[in-house]
Amino acid sequence: MGASPIRRLARQLSRLLFALLLCGAVAFAGVHLYAWHHYRAAQRALDHYHFAQARNHLTVCLQAWPNSRRVHLLAARAARLDGAAEEAKEHLYACQQDRGQAEEVLLEWALLRAQYGELAKVEGYLHDKLRFSPQQMPLIQSALIEGYLRTYRIGPALAGVNDWLERQPEDTQALYLQGCIWLQVQKPQTALDSFRRVFELDPQRDDALWRLTQCLLQLRLYEEANPHLEHLCRTYPHNTEMTVGLALARSKQGRASEARQLLEAALAEHPDNEEALRELGRLDLEAGKAAEAEKWLRKAVQLNPRDTQLYQLLSAALERQGKQDEAQRFQDRLKQTDRDFARLSTICLHELGQRPNDPGLHSELGILLLRLGHKQAGRNWLLLALQEDPNCVAARTALEGANLTEPRR
Repeated sequence: MGASPIRRLARQLSRLLFALLLCGAVAFAGVHLYAWHHYRAAQRALDHYHFAQARNHLTVCLQAWPNSRRVHLLAARAARLDGAAEEAKEHLYACQQDRGQAEEVLLEWALLRAQYGELAKVEGYLHDKLRFSPQQMPLIQSALIEGYLRTYRIGPALAGVNDWLERQPEDTQALYLQGCIWLQVQKPQTALDSFRRVFELDPQRDDALWRLTQCLLQLRLYEEANPHLEHLCRTYPHNTEMTVGLALARSKQGRASEARQLLEAALAEHPDNEEALRELGRLDLEAGKAAEAEKWLRKAVQLNPRDTQLYQLLSAALERQGKQDEAQRFQDRLKQTDRDFARLSTICLHELGQRPNDPGLHSELGILLLRLGHKQAGRNWLLLALQEDPNCVAARTALEGANLTEPRR
């Protein structure tokens, strides 16, 4: 006799259940394999300093593994390196309960603090790590060098990058940071060589390409900058700084109408963008419209009173309208700023290495930084001067004059 209808139904249900379980297992495995693929891709991206790509891969990972502390730790590192400090902190909070990762989490917190200039509490710890964990040298040096740049400690920044390049002469992050150091001390030609080398080694590093292009613009090499700017603006259409750079190149190529269109579009999206206002003022000045140029440039000065290009342009606009006294005041400010930058460069590149514990030199550096608009860095150097000499009158006077009080001990 054949199987009863009930038995046949039971067998069919059994086969159906097995098929469903198999499909579920395959789907489950597929999700995890897909997440693992993105995790490995994120690691490779970080190894090549492609920080934004790494963050994108890790976003996919966290959709599959939202509670994975290891993924959160790697995501914290990627966010920090890509300049997203608050996102990095959120990921670190998510992985702090894992005792098995306690040392790695502690290191990442230290790297975050160092990178954003909070060096006092972590610098010694990180230098110890450098001595005992040389395989972590790129990770640690990168954070320290960025922190030194934020606090205008150019000597240690150069020493760190030079040591790194001696060991790994073609490391693109070391070369990139070397270029950033030279840019900070107003040496765009030297910086250009570093960024060119990064781009030769890794054409996918758009951050280095943008820095390279900024050097070209400062050096007035507009023809060479133009194709790079076109690529960057296609890739990052909402980046106003890149759009302004392209407009500047267009104007210097005699394409003023295109430049104006780019700048007006940028201001429509960001009405208070100082750079776009400055370049519109430049266009009007070159077109003989001094009064219109003055309008744009005055607004730009209100937004950024320390942009030296603005002093020169606004002085010219005022002079052409017969406003000689006010034009001279902006010329005087420009000359003072040029002197300040020159003195800052001399101190950072030469004198600090010779007199590292001189409170008078630290006080002078702090005053220069305050005058150039770097409030926090200036305050730090003035406080250091007072630590070395509590009676340093210049440092105390500068702190009081800028309404920056010394923290309670």
